[in-house]
Amino acid sequence: MTKKSGVSLSDFINNDRFELNSYLTYLFNQFQHNTSAQSEKELTKQSIQY
Repeated sequence: MTKKSGVSLSDFINNDRFELNSYLTYLFNQFQHNTSAQSEKELTKQSIQY
């Protein structure tokens, strides 16, 4: 029988002092930036076609 060796999310956050809020904020900002860039490309493409 094998034993699972894993770290729970709460242990990871507590022991490694992982700042979940900062990381989620970073991911959200990246998502917003990528979405904005994609929208600008689509608008530019549409204006060129007309």
